[in-house]
Amino acid sequence: MMNEHSINTVIPMPKVQVETRVIGDVHAFKGQYKRFGYPARFCLYYVDGLLIDTGPPHARRAVCGWLEDKPLDRIVLTHFHEDHSGNAGELSRRHKVPVLMGGETARILSDPPRLPLYRRVVWGQMDAVSGRTLSDPLETAKHRFRVVPTPGHTADHVAFVEEEKGWLFAGDLFLSNRLIYGMRGESVPQLIDSLRRVLAYPVQTLFCGHSGVVSDGRSALEKKLRFLEWLREESCRLADRGLSPREISRRLLSGGKMMEWVTLGEFSPVHLIRSIVEKRG
Repeated sequence: MMNEHSINTVIPMPKVQVETRVIGDVHAFKGQYKRFGYPARFCLYYVDGLLIDTGPPHARRAVCGWLEDKPLDRIVLTHFHEDHSGNAGELSRRHKVPVLMGGETARILSDPPRLPLYRRVVWGQMDAVSGRTLSDPLETAKHRFRVVPTPGHTADHVAFVEEEKGWLFAGDLFLSNRLIYGMRGESVPQLIDSLRRVLAYPVQTLFCGHSGVVSDGRSALEKKLRFLEWLREESCRLADRGLSPREISRRLLSGGKMMEWVTLGEFSPVHLIRSIVEKRG
């Protein structure tokens, strides 16, 4: 049987497929590689000297290469997860620029937790990062971003809205119109509140941390909100009839079993249902 050390050493670093595009002032980077036959996707955004999220450690070479010809002033993080913060320390050192993040993100990344094995294999273990605390608004030479707390995916999650342009840099707030599983600790009620919060701004273009650029971002966010509101309503109705969270997840959320097995339960449909029924009044 392979131990953790041998697993980490025999699996080579992935070959990252890169797609880049420019939307107005925004340079978008979409990276993809495979682990366990599953496409690991991530997106980064550069605008006016500001880098929003940094990608996973396993894609460090590709990310650093993309930024070589770009004048970098600051790095900002939406949340602490390794596929968003994984290259922050290295890029900060290379470019001699600060990393900006929320207070809770900074606390976690000052001494990051040892990740479960599958996350180290898929994304890589992030290093400790020190930086500065975000303040609202976040301004560059040409743009002004509102820093919007958007918990739900994680407690420390924030998003960035450029009101004049109608841009939302959403981190992992959106991901897709529907969810078939959630991460342990993810909260559907908080996601609903966060989606309503960003929709109070004049958002048009959505820059997602995994899905990429969504031109009709407002419509996509509204669809996600309607789905989560439906999921909450139906979950509460079934819970009132005496069904367990596991039974409810089987009725309302199809798929996700392979992800639950691979992640040893860290990702599962039942986490979404539990976040609803355990908090209902």
